Amino acid sequence: MNSLLKTYKKIEYFFGNLKFAVLIIGLFSLALAYGTFMESFHGTEYAGRLVYKAWWFFGLQFLMFLSILFATLIRLPIRKNLYGFYVIHSGLIIIFLGSFITYYSGIDGSLILLPNLASREIQVNEDELQITLPAKNKELKLSLPYVAGEQKFNVDHDGIRIKRFLPFAEEKLKWIPLTKGESETASSRYQIYTENFGEFIILSHHQNSSFNSNLQLGPMNVHYLPEALATCFGVKTSHGLIVWNSETGECLSPELKQIKKSTVTGKVLAEVSFKQRNISFFPDMSPLPLDEELKIDHSSPFRIFSKKLFEKGVHVFLFGKSLSYFDKVSKTWKGESFNSQDPVSLPWMGLKLRLIEHRTDAYPAMVPFYSVPTQENGKIISGELKVMEIEVDGKTVWVKSTEPYELDRQGEKVVFELGKKKITLPYELILNNFKMETDPGTKNPASYESFVTLFRGNEGSSQHHVFMNNPLKVDDFTFYQASYFKTGETFGSVLSVNFDPGRPWKYLGSFFLVFGSIWHYFIRRKALAPSAVSSRDPRPQK
Repeated sequence: MNSLLKTYKKIEYFFGNLKFAVLIIGLFSLALAYGTFMESFHGTEYAGRLVYKAWWFFGLQFLMFLSILFATLIRLPIRKNLYGFYVIHSGLIIIFLGSFITYYSGIDGSLILLPNLASREIQVNEDELQITLPAKNKELKLSLPYVAGEQKFNVDHDGIRIKRFLPFAEEKLKWIPLTKGESETASSRYQIYTENFGEFIILSHHQNSSFNSNLQLGPMNVHYLPEALATCFGVKTSHGLIVWNSETGECLSPELKQIKKSTVTGKVLAEVSFKQRNISFFPDMSPLPLDEELKIDHSSPFRIFSKKLFEKGVHVFLFGKSLSYFDKVSKTWKGESFNSQDPVSLPWMGLKLRLIEHRTDAYPAMVPFYSVPTQENGKIISGELKVMEIEVDGKTVWVKSTEPYELDRQGEKVVFELGKKKITLPYELILNNFKMETDPGTKNPASYESFVTLFRGNEGSSQHHVFMNNPLKVDDFTFYQASYFKTGETFGSVLSVNFDPGRPWKYLGSFFLVFGSIWHYFIRRKALAPSAVSSRDPRPQK
């Protein structure tokens, strides 16, 4: 028993020592300064994940709590001249306890309101991965840690493996090599420019590429076609038709047998001969051929192109290392090849096109990488994306916070969604009207406010006006006007939602803190008064 008492006295002295208190306060102040610095350069969320919600920051607060607690205990039993001291420290202890209750049981999130639509789901500041299997009517949820750096997992479920979570990420271009046995697929990177501007474009035929085979740049339409079609585009024919077999890669400018109007649809029907085989199609509708019932045959490997459809407007056809376009001046189709780094001049607005890279052994994809967010003028300009890396049956997929990812797995649809954890309210809010006022002569918002209807089931509805410093309080929740967003021709509203069960304790602790400070001040003043008089006049007072 004596040994336990001695151990306790040592612990009490260690944590209640003034030097320990000064050390913890110093470390806590440095941590706050570090968090403020991170927040100014990298945003509030990054600072919160790195500092304010980090385990070591909570550890510093806990050590500060122990310092305050034992500083009080070592001054027991109660002494009259320390009444104010006891009240101050009791207030600090109560504030710590109230803060802990809020952290453990409180809710801090946002409610998104669309015009005239009911909403009852709060998005809290906790990341969550949701996997939905509609066929099995099954839903899996995985809560993600609130960390600033990359977090690795080792979670497997029915062939779905959760690999890692990137709370801050940025997409970068990466050329991914083709797998063994995969057929060659062309992808190219070009630079299109004039004297005043320049832009890089990437086009690909690979199904897993992040880039398409067609692109529109202002009035210009860019089409990326297989290299085999380049020779056929250069053949001059009166009908301008090209037939391509996507399975064999063969390309011909066929003999046009006839063009007539279909008695079934009333549309123009063309018929061509391809190696003694007749192929019919609607040249003004689709490049796919028709079956015997004059319906589009999606299973056919043949594709029919009519160059005449592209003689109007601005169209460029790229074939990897060559290109073709219609010259309206000479009224002919022209084809050119890219030589080394020399650009090809196009007949529009002084445009030039240069081939930067052409590959058939890899395809381009925008792959997420971890990136510390960057803030400029109060707005995040990079690193805002959240990404989850998942492996499904040996295939890596990236689930982004910007949109759900759907996957067809053995005939079964699987939906992955990376977002915020949601809490359902027992009532609904509807945004009736959103009002915003701007600063005179500018479009900068000066104030914004929401007019909402609260529906409480059998209790009926009520109208409320939410604006700055005028929140809506419903039961234990408080709704504050936080932000807004544009949706079509109108605006939506964002209300911050707060549930703080530790608030009464924090108020009580603050009262004790103020009252104890005043009490301690008068006690100390009274205690010092006689000594102050005697120091001025050593003679006995009458």
